Amino acid sequence: MKRSGWGRWLLLALVVAVVAHVSTVWLLPRVIMRIATNAMAAREGHNRAVFPPRADETARTIVRPSPDLLYAGCAFDLASGPVRLRAVVPKDTYWSLSMFGANTDNFFVVNDRVAQGGAVDLVLAPPGAKVALPAGATLVEAPSMRGIVLTRTLIASAARLGELDEARRHFTCAPLS
Repeated sequence: MKRSGWGRWLLLALVVAVVAHVSTVWLLPRVIMRIATNAMAAREGHNRAVFPPRADETARTIVRPSPDLLYAGCAFDLASGPVRLRAVVPKDTYWSLSMFGANTDNFFVVNDRVAQGGAVDLVLAPPGAKVALPAGATLVEAPSMRGIVLTRTLIASAARLGELDEARRHFTCAPLS
């Protein structure tokens, strides 16, 4: 009597499905983020602020950039220690600072509505790190050693572009010393 080969095919299909699932859900976001982080770090290095030009139809540094937003950011690497992030929050327009871990998860956001006193002062560190915080700074624990910080500023009026760009350029990303 001949045995059916269906069991082997089902087992092979199950193995292929598990590998495809793990690759899609776990591996792919990390690969995408590594590419994005390396591209951002290629401009100025890790833990250094970058100020890309205003987005137009050729801009592809940021996924789906908006020409109505000014961006600033940095690729962070906590291997050498915590990183201090400071920014001026412009008045009367939308502004946000978002942090993304190595798996693309957005793990921290602050915007113009919750920022106190027109400025943000954050120290980014690995979980459980012992950090002597500077006065007024807030500790943020990163879920990964590498990732991206991105600020966005809405340009509601072209007349304010110079003022908003000046505020954007006060964003700093540097090792905590």
